[in-house]
Amino acid sequence: MKYFTFFLMLVVIMGGIYTPGVEARDFSDDTIYFIVVDRFKDGDPSNNPKGKIFSPDKKEWKLYWGGDIQGIIDKLTYIKKLGCTAIWITPVVENTEDLYLYGKNKEEKISAYHGYWGKDFSRINPFFADQEKFQELVEKAHGMDIKIIFDYVLNHSSPIDQGIDGAVYKDGKFIADYSNDPHKWFHHNGSTDFRKKDLREWQDKNLFDLADFNSENPEVQKYIFNAAKGWMNTGIDAFRIDTVRHIPVDFAAEFYKEMKENNSDIFIFGEWSMGGPEVPGAVDFTRKTGIHMIDFTLTFKLTDVLCKKKSFKLLADHFKHDTNLREPHLMVTCIDNHDMPRFISTAIGNGADLKTAKRRTELAIYILMTSRGIPSIYYGTEHFLHVDKKSTWGYGGEPYNRQMMSDWDTESEFFKNIRRLAEMRKEAKAVSRGSQDTLFVSDEAWVYERRYKNSVVLVAVNKGPSTKIKVTSTHLPDGKYDNSNYGNERVMGPSITVEDMHTQIELGENEIGVWRSRKSEVGSRKSEL
Repeated sequence: MKYFTFFLMLVVIMGGIYTPGVEARDFSDDTIYFIVVDRFKDGDPSNNPKGKIFSPDKKEWKLYWGGDIQGIIDKLTYIKKLGCTAIWITPVVENTEDLYLYGKNKEEKISAYHGYWGKDFSRINPFFADQEKFQELVEKAHGMDIKIIFDYVLNHSSPIDQGIDGAVYKDGKFIADYSNDPHKWFHHNGSTDFRKKDLREWQDKNLFDLADFNSENPEVQKYIFNAAKGWMNTGIDAFRIDTVRHIPVDFAAEFYKEMKENNSDIFIFGEWSMGGPEVPGAVDFTRKTGIHMIDFTLTFKLTDVLCKKKSFKLLADHFKHDTNLREPHLMVTCIDNHDMPRFISTAIGNGADLKTAKRRTELAIYILMTSRGIPSIYYGTEHFLHVDKKSTWGYGGEPYNRQMMSDWDTESEFFKNIRRLAEMRKEAKAVSRGSQDTLFVSDEAWVYERRYKNSVVLVAVNKGPSTKIKVTSTHLPDGKYDNSNYGNERVMGPSITVEDMHTQIELGENEIGVWRSRKSEVGSRKSEL
């Protein structure tokens, strides 16, 4: 691999590549709204594709449906009302415009509607917007204090042996494709065998049939990095990097270094599949590159506890691994995304009726919003969007987890609760920056406390029958938490009374309680001045 010997020397000398410097623009108190651009809203029908890659009746699940940047601009106020302060959008770089055929009889038609099959990394997908419209999105979002997260692919271009054969272009000019590659822009080592654990197997081969970039080639690095800097010049606030598990560490570290040199405020996180604070490979990648990770192991444990009848002790133990990371509060967290079945579908697939599945989805989001990390809400979750059909990727899995957004109601209780918790994340350092300590846990209930200096938030969640829980060590100040005064706030759930660190909490089935002390937060803020 590129600079491999030099990289090993750095590891020995420095204990890794990445050295913390200027901290990125703080994302710790943000709430992310994650959008698949093609499936959110068709704000400008004039830019829809023509021909075989477009499904105007939306019956072909893997073709374009028409969502675009104008559609996101149209709904910025909606996203703002939800309380979300950052929008992560799937890739908008120019993609292959061909139709791809898969399956035993080539009956499965797939287009690049998702954005992850890049063709020209420096130009925008014309089916989503032109450059001026993208700039408008960034500026209007910033005008509403909403950040833009740009999804970017360092690992690959498009599928080989079909369409454009993985071709890459620069400003519309052909550079190379997989079969015509005299300057070695791609690895030609076959496809990854996921049964093998060798790094070269995962990093130097094609992910499925996607043309794998030859990251040892300086021209490849220059192309990818310069295109990223061009997008940074639009004012984006962060990168989400696709498939970082398949990228050599030194290449990723160099990307981080160059992007930070270009803009020290840029925030960068990546998708290490199955990664989390207890996964050595993911932790090692994060520590050596500076690129933060998505905490997928938290996702899986939320699913196990709330959909598969596992004990809350599984979740309580999860945060013990945070000591493996320098900045665990900057991990991005989610209950689902575009690559896995929606959470509500998983609940239904494991036997829950619709009412219970909705309540469990709410609990999962509320836990996410009150736990460490930066919560990412997949579009439509606030309205329980789901289509429960079996796919290769599970019950309700891709592509059925990528429905067209259809509900814009802002008055539902779930919508309002998300906003309430998002606002609390902005105000209470205990949630965005604090430690997370379990005060009580059983198979069916969990009580945890978030603390940062004098800021305290107490959370209790119950998935079983109605219960009474005695807590003997909360740091909430004494008093009633019933919203009878400004200082002691009942954010959600029943009222409680705290006396000498003791309280008793009564929760119904699938109920959560959240309490905070605003007085203590005022003291905490003063202590930071």
